[in-house]
Amino acid sequence: MKFYKSFLYTMGLLGVLSIMGISQSKAGFYDGKDVTVIINAGAGGGLTRTGRLFTTHMKKHLGKGANMVIKNVAGAGGVKGMNYMAEKAKPNGLTVLWGTSQQMAQLLKLPGVRFNLSKIAVIGAGGSSYLSIARSDFKPGIKQASDLLKVKKMIVGGRGTSDGLGIFARLPLDVLGVNYRYVPGYRGQPKLNAAIRAKEIGLLTTGGIGYIVFYKDTILKSGEAKALYYHSALGADGKFSDPGIYPKDVKHFLEYYKDTHGGKSPTGPLWEAYKWFSKFNSRPFGIYARKDNSPTHIAELRAAFRKTLSDPAFIAAWTKMVRSAPDFGVGKEVSWLLTDFDKISPGALAGMKKLTARKKKKKGGKKK
Repeated sequence: MKFYKSFLYTMGLLGVLSIMGISQSKAGFYDGKDVTVIINAGAGGGLTRTGRLFTTHMKKHLGKGANMVIKNVAGAGGVKGMNYMAEKAKPNGLTVLWGTSQQMAQLLKLPGVRFNLSKIAVIGAGGSSYLSIARSDFKPGIKQASDLLKVKKMIVGGRGTSDGLGIFARLPLDVLGVNYRYVPGYRGQPKLNAAIRAKEIGLLTTGGIGYIVFYKDTILKSGEAKALYYHSALGADGKFSDPGIYPKDVKHFLEYYKDTHGGKSPTGPLWEAYKWFSKFNSRPFGIYARKDNSPTHIAELRAAFRKTLSDPAFIAAWTKMVRSAPDFGVGKEVSWLLTDFDKISPGALAGMKKLTARKKKKKGGKKK
């Protein structure tokens, strides 16, 4: 009898220990961990708003008690943030980047680029759209979108020479042949919003979030500014997506060009560059990590990313903010973003170099 009781006690103890062992083995790496999320743009803009929303939901699927902490590293159109991740982030699975992956900066070997996309892994990425708007009172007056072609010299505001918003502000004007002066240095959409309201600039491009937050119910609604055209992701089928968040009378830039040029489509190296940007620079909502992180950690990040996309609470929150359902790819589904960007036509490459070329300074410090 004593032997039987001792046997039961021993088996019970082993069972408890076994259960504890199983529980410990199921504990994930990210349980209770803080993950730094670098955002390579200024605080207050659309990229930070979407990043904060996405990671608020993603951390629930990453691990029990896991937290994701935003760290804005703005500058050089997003290059500084990528450099920070490549150089200062430890490959311990606890630092990721939400934002743009800066393919153009590496492709053109722009000043200050120290990261290498072959050493970066994409966790997941999604597309966005952009809207170019102009002040209605910019001489000689922009009451309808086609009046843009009558402007003798537009003043365009942006962040820098290589950021996506600045590119989509200037490149269409180059394709159209509109003369302009570019004023960089506005760090984030709040600064650009203040600049166009103060009449420092006449034209800017904003993301879909920026349109909703800063312009839709303010200067666009009042008529102080006019929506010119939108830009969106170019798919493998050669078609531009319809974001569905802008007024019906606002068309994609391609259709705007046709309407103002007798039905003809744009051609030439600058148009080829525009299509490249629409394919690779139209997916700013991405999470990236150093490739030398443990494959297990990268797999866990991707799994949490994918679970987030099917989370009803996330879908509702994202749709409310962006005014469209989330459209993301995970892992290998979007790996081409970091591997195919250098497959570019000579014409498009020439157009990009022309667009991002820095003007040489004259003696005395003035630019030519």
